[in-house]
Amino acid sequence: MFPLSMICLAVAIFVLVALLDPAGRWRMRHLPGPPALPFLGHLPQVLKMGTPTFFAKCREIYGPIFKVGGKLLNRPTFRGLMLGDHKKMDDMGLVLARDGYWRLMRTAWQPAFSSASLAGYLPRMAACALQLADRMEALAQVAGGAVADGQHPARTLSGYSGHGTASIPYTASSSRSSSRVDLWRELGSMTLQVVGSTAYGVDLHAFEAMDEERCEQAAAAATAAGNGSSFTTNHAPSTAAQSRAGAGGGNGSEMFGRVLVEACRDIFKYSSNIYGSKYGPLSLLLPELQYVMPYIANALPDRPLVKLLQARKQLLESSRTLVNSWKGGGAASGNNTSAKAAPQSAAPPDGDSSKAPGIEPGSFLGLILSAREKSTGQPLSDLSVISQVQTFILAGYETTANALAFAVYNIATHPEVESRLLAEVDSVLGRDRPPSESDLPRLPYTEAVFNEAMRLYPPAHATSRMLASGPVKLGAFSVPPGTPIMMAIHSSHTDPRVWPRPEEFIPERFLPGDPLHASVAARVPGAHAPFGYGVRMCIGWKFAVQEAKVALACLYQRLRFDLEPGQVPLATSVGLTLAPRDGLWVRPMLRWRP
Repeated sequence: MFPLSMICLAVAIFVLVALLDPAGRWRMRHLPGPPALPFLGHLPQVLKMGTPTFFAKCREIYGPIFKVGGKLLNRPTFRGLMLGDHKKMDDMGLVLARDGYWRLMRTAWQPAFSSASLAGYLPRMAACALQLADRMEALAQVAGGAVADGQHPARTLSGYSGHGTASIPYTASSSRSSSRVDLWRELGSMTLQVVGSTAYGVDLHAFEAMDEERCEQAAAAATAAGNGSSFTTNHAPSTAAQSRAGAGGGNGSEMFGRVLVEACRDIFKYSSNIYGSKYGPLSLLLPELQYVMPYIANALPDRPLVKLLQARKQLLESSRTLVNSWKGGGAASGNNTSAKAAPQSAAPPDGDSSKAPGIEPGSFLGLILSAREKSTGQPLSDLSVISQVQTFILAGYETTANALAFAVYNIATHPEVESRLLAEVDSVLGRDRPPSESDLPRLPYTEAVFNEAMRLYPPAHATSRMLASGPVKLGAFSVPPGTPIMMAIHSSHTDPRVWPRPEEFIPERFLPGDPLHASVAARVPGAHAPFGYGVRMCIGWKFAVQEAKVALACLYQRLRFDLEPGQVPLATSVGLTLAPRDGLWVRPMLRWRP
């Protein structure tokens, strides 16, 4: 028997060597980078400055290629604490899949982003964007009293009953103050509506879910303050919510959608640095314990981890229910079997909210399931199918909402950009017509505004891969195999060696023929990479750009947005994505008097 002191000494030496990693440090000694603290690496700098700013500082000092301590980001927190099916789904999703399995998944995804599929998604995107525009217009009208004579079509917070009324432009003096709103959350509901309908083929009723959540919060606050009567007057639910309540709670599609909405929002919230589990920073601090930490965290979870696990379980169960619905013959029926058509959500019989709606054949889930059925030799398991759909909806929800919020923020702070954007939208769409497929190429400045917002505020601010074989030559440096390689997208987007006036918001740099566009394009192909670069580039980037153009066109066709004071510069937070830290608070202003 070894004495206890010898065992403790051996364990201490092993832990010390593992934490200090002298072999790894020696292999990377030739690469430039900031000095790292023992045990902590660069975690203090990251916590103080945020990852994007820290990377930008490193680029300024050490150049485009630099090393950072392993404590910075060894494993994504979102994945590192998961066990069982949740970890399997993370590994199976297109983002983290590897080698032959990744190629199989990439092939399965391709039909969902073909030209025909994108054209089929356009009516859904426009409908969701118009619903958001209607909500903002109704908010502005209620605050400003723009509609008082009852002569025009009614517009409510939950729907829009018509276009085409006579209008006159608002001037700065006649424009009336409207209620403030967190447009970031509204945009999140819109993008959830879009990805929900395209991913699952069902209506998630995201706006109604958000309205009811606000009403519940207001009711709780009023009750706590002993002022329940003011809630009834000032915080009444939307028309759709009232109708649903009167009808007994809504149909299966609506209830099913609410569950998915809540799950998606909680996943992002409790995966962030601000609201997430304390095990996240601990797993970054001690990556050597990566194989033990998930078991410790799941055995002794804190509240954020419990909420995250509950949300992921709910998303998994909901997706599994839809797959089982398809297998049991629950796919939506009808002649609309191609992604070119505009599928409609299918719901169970009235009053039955326990069943999931059927899957529309033209939806992403329908396409993935069809691809599995047609494949030979490499069938996809249910878990693999579910992981692809979850990747689709999570990747398309907050990232696009964040990017649109950053675009609106920059439009609001640059009047000259707003003027040119409004002129383009007016010339192409007029006042009433929603964008069609043929209109999209005629909105180059709208797309340039979105691209420039993505340059300065890329939601996916960094991406990484593991160098499987090597060594690989990066510039003048040789990088050994097994090294994590991270592309600091935010840092490269503001590199003055590539981008003239890099800190300025100038959409013209993305317009072919503009001198700024020529100067960037000639220097570094792929310098603008908000969706990544190369074969692993986000497969849904065209989907996101199309959705953003449609949303901006529909919103600015009727409205403009004034920022609430105290938001310049806009505070951001870094979690799974780069996001507005405190939302984006604006006052919607009508462009035309009904």
